[in-house]
Amino acid sequence: MGFVDSVKGFAGKVGESVERGAKTVSNNSKKFAEKNKVKRDIAHIEADINSDYIELGKALYEKISNDPDSEYAATIADIKEKNGKLSELKAVLMSLEDKMFCTNCGAQISKDQLFCDKCGAKVNEPEAAENTEAEVVEAEVVSESSEEEFSSEDVKD
Repeated sequence: MGFVDSVKGFAGKVGESVERGAKTVSNNSKKFAEKNKVKRDIAHIEADINSDYIELGKALYEKISNDPDSEYAATIADIKEKNGKLSELKAVLMSLEDKMFCTNCGAQISKDQLFCDKCGAKVNEPEAAENTEAEVVEAEVVSESSEEEFSSEDVKD
């Protein structure tokens, strides 16, 4: 066997090895893609089940929420209390964002809107107490004084 024949043999073995490696990578890629698809399907089904649990819980809550003798009375009271706090916090957030609810449809709208985006109803003008213009703050002007007018007792840490 000559040198050229041994190089051809070596190149053939390398080629076969590369081909096997490519097939392995291809098979692993297909397997990886299939695993990810199955994981996505599992996650979607679990999310659907959780949504069903939530709907079932809300339906049960609506059915027994006015029954003070229910075995779930403490949980119902806790939910009602938290809903009250949630409403308060949402009102504070709306105030901070300069928003309000439409008096006609209940949609959240900006305080400076003239008409509701959802229903088109005319929005009531804000009351005079809710003046949107900047308030004028009066301040007494104090002239600059030299440092000698102040004693160490006047300066507090």
